[in-house]
Amino acid sequence: MLAAGAAVAAGIAVAASRAIDGLAAPAIATAAGAPVPAAPAPPVLRMDDLPTGDGAAVVAIAERLLAFGIAEEPPGSNAGAAILQLTDGHAEPWCADFVSWVLRAAGRPFTGGASGGWRLAWTPDVRAWFLARGRYRERLVARPEAGDVVWFWHGHVGIVRRADEALLETIEGNADDALRVRRYPGWRADTRIGGFGRP
Repeated sequence: MLAAGAAVAAGIAVAASRAIDGLAAPAIATAAGAPVPAAPAPPVLRMDDLPTGDGAAVVAIAERLLAFGIAEEPPGSNAGAAILQLTDGHAEPWCADFVSWVLRAAGRPFTGGASGGWRLAWTPDVRAWFLARGRYRERLVARPEAGDVVWFWHGHVGIVRRADEALLETIEGNADDALRVRRYPGWRADTRIGGFGRP
């Protein structure tokens, strides 16, 4: 059983690596799930009651895409060859598409969304997906780790690159028309940040 699991994991890693090299979506099978119903806000929970994730693969994939210098062509269009691959051909605000693509490539896809389930294009759906699974924590109680998804109240998401109490560093799609690193010093008091989901 362990050997079979290792073979599947190796296959996903190879598929993700090939996908990033060619910027094509990886062929990773996902469970077809029904749309996730809107979930009520959970009670205040501590982040330490979630399992510690290994977000290294998520961050590595996001950093690899960052190295390509992905930007909208032309600026303000929500389009461009690489962006249309991240959005599965849709010219739309693409921060959630970027997160969806990276999680899929890392073998931790969303379910119940578009494009066969893996793509959540609307940021409230990203938050709702984590809420429905008990894997979302509000900013004031969260303990974000590399590979977590950060959700912003103004309708934006990104991937946590690193975090400590002094600084949150993210990789965000559709950040001034490009894929960019952003830094949030004193993030715990930054009311733009709603909370964090753990894939």
